[in-house]
Amino acid sequence: VQTVIGGSPYTIVSRHKNQPSNDKAADYIEQKLEYYGLDVYNQSFSSSGRNVYGILTGTEFPNQSWMICAHYDDMPSGSTAPGADDNASGTAAVLEAARILSQESFPYTIIFALWDEEEQGLVGSNYYADLANANGDSILGVINLDMIAWDSDNDDIAEIHTRSVGNSYDIKDKMVEVNSVYNIDLTLQIDDPGTTASDHASFWSNGYGAILLIEDWQDFNAYYHTTNDLVAHFNQPYFHLMSKLAIGTLATFALNLDLKIVHTPIASRENTSDIETSANIVTGLDIGLGQNAPRLYYRIDTGNGWSEFYHVVGIPAEASGAYNFIVPGQSLGTIVQYYLAAQDENSSIVTTLPVGGGGFAPPGSTPPSSFFQFYVATESIAFSDSTASLINWTSAGGWNTTSTKYTSAPLSFTDSPSGNYPSNSNATITLNNTVNLSGYLGVILEFQTQWDIEDNWDYAQVLLSTNNGSSWEPLEGIYTNQGTGSFQPPGQPLYDGTQLNWVKETIDISSYINEEIKLKFLLMSDGLIEEDGIYVDDINVIAFEEAPTSEEQLAGGLVTYSLEQNYPNPFNPSTKIEYKIPEAGLVSLKVYTVLGKEVTTLVNEEKAVGNHEVTFDAGNLPSGIYFYSIKTGKFINTKKMILLK
Repeated sequence: VQTVIGGSPYTIVSRHKNQPSNDKAADYIEQKLEYYGLDVYNQSFSSSGRNVYGILTGTEFPNQSWMICAHYDDMPSGSTAPGADDNASGTAAVLEAARILSQESFPYTIIFALWDEEEQGLVGSNYYADLANANGDSILGVINLDMIAWDSDNDDIAEIHTRSVGNSYDIKDKMVEVNSVYNIDLTLQIDDPGTTASDHASFWSNGYGAILLIEDWQDFNAYYHTTNDLVAHFNQPYFHLMSKLAIGTLATFALNLDLKIVHTPIASRENTSDIETSANIVTGLDIGLGQNAPRLYYRIDTGNGWSEFYHVVGIPAEASGAYNFIVPGQSLGTIVQYYLAAQDENSSIVTTLPVGGGGFAPPGSTPPSSFFQFYVATESIAFSDSTASLINWTSAGGWNTTSTKYTSAPLSFTDSPSGNYPSNSNATITLNNTVNLSGYLGVILEFQTQWDIEDNWDYAQVLLSTNNGSSWEPLEGIYTNQGTGSFQPPGQPLYDGTQLNWVKETIDISSYINEEIKLKFLLMSDGLIEEDGIYVDDINVIAFEEAPTSEEQLAGGLVTYSLEQNYPNPFNPSTKIEYKIPEAGLVSLKVYTVLGKEVTTLVNEEKAVGNHEVTFDAGNLPSGIYFYSIKTGKFINTKKMILLK
């Protein structure tokens, strides 16, 4: 399509870095941004590379900026490279943002950035971000648009790629909120940790918050990097929605209209008293009062399905923006789900936590799609392992204990204790015995973990089996993301990228109640890059008991499964071990060496409900670390003890 550049007609036939019309494309971008009345700058970073920026200076915070960006260069390398979806689509959306927003004033500066040579390895954006970091530039956040116009199946799916860098999660949350509040209604999938294959990654590398908005990877553009990547293949309604979402998110931040709820989720509890919690509303706006005041919405399930949502209104605390909430006490055997909502006094901005809800006056009348959840129930441990030994597990492919990293001394599990995992690794560690989940109200799998795994290729998973290992299902947790590419299982929850600090992974496995389950941890690698792998510590299957029967209530409550620490410890030569069981049945209690060799069987018989105690005499054993392990029909636990002579 012919256009006018510098007063003369011109047709841009390619935007590849080595083609002369790529520089003409930069001239066209510069011309457009100047026409919109912006301050325009060119930044040359090589003989061929040229970034173009339009600057809308903020009225209150001119030295603090929000950025929307896209790369304008394209592929393939020949003389014809239309590059419509990749990435004229993102470039056009940035120019449209400049056209619309240039007519308004904003407290913060907005940078409309168009990058060159993304296709050669993020060259232009890396150059800018490195300089910005070196100069201490205050970049508040970056929205990167790359391929936003292909939707061949009309399902309106889009991906937001984010990572734990700067305020990237906040930008992601705001985009999810804008999508809901303003009824854009794209189906958003969150990739965390997101891909590093586009220009937002240049900002992650320099510690700046950034996200990528991109079309659905599973519905991949059939004309990618070909001469047939044409505007004719655009899904125009989808392209319009993607552009609206990006521009709306940017405007919300640049107008200083952010409204954020900070809250520590309510923990499960065994008491039935009123539940007090709090939240901080972080905003530069005036928070709603009266009917518009912050609210906590909750619903309950006592075994008969979910109730309607009830609500409590927040009570302002002494600290600015802090609110207290009191949820009425619930009976034992209750599941509670809840979310929080807040709006400004003018009913122009609303947010929920978890994000995704909406509705004004009162705020949050439209619930989000996910909720916080806790149990009012007696808690027991269905399985516990401190990862000090492989007694309970079968290892294949390299998994073993390591003292290099741990949360509870002295050891953790890892797939590659001697260094980086090898190429073509298929390493597993599988629980030997099943864990019985019969008769519980809810069940959670918890473990401590950290990892360093090649992004978008190698991966780790935690898997569950209900048929003694004949088949396995991958589990989705707080920190998993969906598999992508040709090596990872597409769409399956997995761990990749880097998480270099310990985090507590929590996975709700209540859907497997009344099953006998096995667990497995897996590390898979391809034939190229080798990294440190994944570490796992303090594995627990936490079960929440159903409501006590009238007989149990009359008897004074429930006895729960437990295996106590031996006493004394360290010991010489004997020690006492106490355990509790709430159901009569076969109990096995054995002692092992640190290498997993069985030393003796202390108990192997039917036991009644209640507290039990056994004495272990180690008079004929050498000093050292030993483990004692209990197994019942519904409970497995292992603890460490030290013999000092």
